[in-house]
Amino acid sequence: MFKNVYGFEYSEDDKHLYLYRKNPPRWRMELENGIEDKRKLASTLNKAAEYITKITK
Repeated sequence: MFKNVYGFEYSEDDKHLYLYRKNPPRWRMELENGIEDKRKLASTLNKAAEYITKITK
């Protein structure tokens, strides 16, 4: 089993890349263009987290 809470995985046909969280709340997100820039990905994920926090208050 995986040790990390977060990770990347490819679909069985290697056409799709996913970022996942294995602990509750579990989720899997498809990265449509792969990972071109890790810092930009991290920044946009942070902005998404801020958005979710804002709309659920």
